[in-house]
Amino acid sequence: MTDLILLQLGWLAVGLTAAVLIQIAGLSLISRLVARLSARPEGMAQTWQITIMGLVVYLLFVLHLVQIAVYAAIYVVTGAIDSVHTALYFSAATFTTIGGGVVQTEEPWQFFASLEGLSGIIMVGWSISFLVAVTNRLGMWTQKASRN
Repeated sequence: MTDLILLQLGWLAVGLTAAVLIQIAGLSLISRLVARLSARPEGMAQTWQITIMGLVVYLLFVLHLVQIAVYAAIYVVTGAIDSVHTALYFSAATFTTIGGGVVQTEEPWQFFASLEGLSGIIMVGWSISFLVAVTNRLGMWTQKASRN
């Protein structure tokens, strides 16, 4: 039993490391993109700010899809879930903490699945704080924003 827990913790280290690296790289690229798109000397129209925010939300969604795919790959590689489609569904439900209900991992891998949920909470929370920072940087809904 202890060996199985250690194995799951090892795979968690792989998944979590990948998720953190994806998050860091993605947020760095998105931050650079926002800096370029928001570099308008006369100030930004609110429509342009909202467009930038929409793009940021879309890119954060893609980041989380990649993180979900990493965890799904771990389920398939370890044999915890046989089908790629099922692993993606289960991983998405677990990462977002919605819960699968219909799909379950093999009993020994349920501990790993619960830790994926914790990882997802942290990654999504990190993305939300980034989104708030972008909103502040753009000066949305404040006196700094241009209202044209």
